[in-house]
Amino acid sequence: MSRNPNLIAATLAACFFATGRVGAAPGDATRLEYARSARAAVCPDRNALQTQVSKRLGYDPFFHAARQTISVEIVDVEDEFRAQMRLMDENGIIVGSRELREKAEHCDELVASLALAISIALDPSAALGEEVTPVAPKAESVPTETVEPPPEPERESAAQEHPPKKGRPSDEPSRASPADRNRLKLAARAAFFADLGNAPALAFGFRVGTDLQRDSFRLGAEFSKQFPSSKELGAGGRASASLLAGTLSPCLATDTLAGCGLLSFGSLRTRGESIDFPASQSAFYASVGARFEYTPLLLGKLRLLTTFDAMKPLTPVALHLAGAEVWRTPFLTFQAGIGLRFRFR
Repeated sequence: MSRNPNLIAATLAACFFATGRVGAAPGDATRLEYARSARAAVCPDRNALQTQVSKRLGYDPFFHAARQTISVEIVDVEDEFRAQMRLMDENGIIVGSRELREKAEHCDELVASLALAISIALDPSAALGEEVTPVAPKAESVPTETVEPPPEPERESAAQEHPPKKGRPSDEPSRASPADRNRLKLAARAAFFADLGNAPALAFGFRVGTDLQRDSFRLGAEFSKQFPSSKELGAGGRASASLLAGTLSPCLATDTLAGCGLLSFGSLRTRGESIDFPASQSAFYASVGARFEYTPLLLGKLRLLTTFDAMKPLTPVALHLAGAEVWRTPFLTFQAGIGLRFRFR
């Protein structure tokens, strides 16, 4: 182990009380705010932390509406995790704070230390097992009686004074972490894009969609609209094209990177302009391709969405003017997009 969780948590509790303001009386309602960075998502979740605190105190001190708040944020810095813990009063003023650090592979121990520190800050007597101190006077006042009853409270006291390093509470978060990683995650996305190939000139458009992810597999669905784009023709007049399409995208993804396959269907509308007898037509559009995504974290569950697509049209379209072909969809088309992605859960 890299350090003693008991010593860290006790130091943290001391910092809370050394701010010049005594913590809440035992039993006071408290709101718990808990956040993890993307890499720290392997750490035990909020429910695991709340369960450990409740077991130490013998009751659940946390409520959504409360007079005071304990805020915990775990972030990754190089090869370690750092936990910033703050105690705030009803006015949002920070009255105590402390930072804990652990190696990335010891995140369970970091959360166990946080649980002990929070318990001491909220109710020192319950967290440290002071309710069993009357056992000693009993043993001294009645020395001739049987010694069978005292050992039971002494074992309880020992269990309370030495928080589990490898015991059940630390095992429970490790079982919860895979469940947290494998749960179904829903996200929404929206982006603007530039297209080269699906129109006679560089075109622009937007797309909106949603995706579901479990572990490293993600399935997305999008609707896109490419605005009309046209170019001058050598013989006079203009050629224009616009596109409406829906896209399915199965992906292999991490928190920030994804590689996807693309399958699109829609309607490509072409039109001749500024010519005699202008005409327009709509043709079925289908294409397959690949996408690369980079989604760095912006704030909370909001990420910047950047994409690059390469597509192979399966239904090439040609535009003719006066019997001559003036434009045809190329062998490959390309799109680059930028937008936002928000994960709901």
